[in-house]
Amino acid sequence: MQWVNGNKKAKKKKHISIGYIILLVLMIIFAIRAVKVVNSYSERGGLAYVQLLNYSMPVVETQIYDSTAYRENKVSLKRVIVEALGLNNISTYGIVGSEVSFFKEISNHTGDSGAKAKSTFSFFEPYVMKEESIARVTEEEKAELEKTSEAYNPSLKKTLDASNVEILIYHTHTHEGYAEAGSDTEQEDFSVVGVGDVLAQELQEGYGISVIHDKTIHDTSPYDQSYYRSEPTVQSYINQFPNLKLIIDLHRNSGPSKEATTTVINDQSLARLLFVTSKNSPNYSQMMEAVNGMISISEELFPGLMGEGKDGTGLYEYDHGSNTFNQKLSPACILTEFGTDLNTAQEAKLSARYLARVIAEYLNK
Repeated sequence: MQWVNGNKKAKKKKHISIGYIILLVLMIIFAIRAVKVVNSYSERGGLAYVQLLNYSMPVVETQIYDSTAYRENKVSLKRVIVEALGLNNISTYGIVGSEVSFFKEISNHTGDSGAKAKSTFSFFEPYVMKEESIARVTEEEKAELEKTSEAYNPSLKKTLDASNVEILIYHTHTHEGYAEAGSDTEQEDFSVVGVGDVLAQELQEGYGISVIHDKTIHDTSPYDQSYYRSEPTVQSYINQFPNLKLIIDLHRNSGPSKEATTTVINDQSLARLLFVTSKNSPNYSQMMEAVNGMISISEELFPGLMGEGKDGTGLYEYDHGSNTFNQKLSPACILTEFGTDLNTAQEAKLSARYLARVIAEYLNK
């Protein structure tokens, strides 16, 4: 103690709180883990970094940020935080698997889609097939697809010349599935591939337009590279068939409600159609002639078939689509989406027959 002017004054020693040290160490560990999570996915553009910048500097988001450039990115800031904290593995399999390697192998059966993990004990129970869990095309649906479509116009049919291929149909996101499948699927009957089959058949058999339907799988991991994988597929066909009139990347969208993505024409429930374009394509102006032409024909013949786009026009334009959605390769390249994950595959297939009529009107007339 010291005495100053008759008053007792105690010396205060400065101590660094152990709590601050622990907090600093935890923050450093978290930062290292977060960087590892981002780098492990090898996504272009670094969406998580961009979102962090947007949160810290809102003016950047307002003036510069273009969300369309990150359409394919899956590694968001939220995902990075969850994985860095180790919260992405909270399930029966995940917790036990962290301690016992045998159960870690079991956990691989659940995947990382976020689906609810089964009880550990269910793994040891015999599998029982349940009829309600199997997606099947019904006899009624087959019959509806086999009969002549209300959209069909026989006067547009020409003699098929198989050597003169006019249309290529392919799928950048080959596994996109419909409501029956519940998610992405390898079952062609319930994915965009099945819709492509119907469109190709209707064009060839109904209107004499020669079509190639390519079913190459492009949406493997990492998912954000899908358009870069489908590019060489498209380019190979362009090299072989330089006179292709339409190169259709056939997709399925994701929608807010079934009502918004469905229409009824000729007493049939149909999935609405949407064209998607990338303004940074060097072929943008020529491509839009075809897109606008088909939208105009559709609105004249089948009002309401096109939808979901801005103002319900059936068109959604991105300033910078991922790899320009391959639309840089040719003016013939277009992207169309048949309904959403809320629509049934049957609704999308029936819509394909209507689009076939629109395409035939555009090409054969």
